[in-house]
Amino acid sequence: MNVTEYMRKHGLTDADLDAMAEPYERGDYASGSGDVFTGSHLDAVGKRRVTVIYDARDTQRVAAIARSRGVKTSEIYRDALDYYLAAQV
Repeated sequence: MNVTEYMRKHGLTDADLDAMAEPYERGDYASGSGDVFTGSHLDAVGKRRVTVIYDARDTQRVAAIARSRGVKTSEIYRDALDYYLAAQV
């Protein structure tokens, strides 16, 4: 669902969204359910998204390994980084 569909589903207008965002943009948003985090939700849970550029041939090999294991390629990259970091101790 995109923003336009969401707004239509909930009967919201651009003016409604502006009014809801105003306290947060002023810095006086009262959070009733805990801290308000800015930035990526991953930062709030102790993770960070990074972009790394690899040779196309290597990424194809990683994709093949992931398919053979039935996992996502990101799991292969995380495992490789974990292995490398463990060797640095």
